[in-house]
Amino acid sequence: MSSINWMALLQVTVVTIFTAVVIAALMSLSNWFFTPVGAAEEVATSRKVIGFALLAVMGLIILFGLYLMIPYFH
Repeated sequence: MSSINWMALLQVTVVTIFTAVVIAALMSLSNWFFTPVGAAEEVATSRKVIGFALLAVMGLIILFGLYLMIPYFH
């Protein structure tokens, strides 16, 4: 009979919720950077660069999570 390590389960739950919030915040922030400001019709280049950088960070977080979940890569 196996026992459940409740503290480890709680730790995984907290990290999962925190990471989901961070990914959602990064996605929202990058979307905000891709939106034109005021009466401008186009987005400034600096805002595009920041938006793409945020998307890249978000992608790296997701890839790291996949690396942790797939045992083949370990």
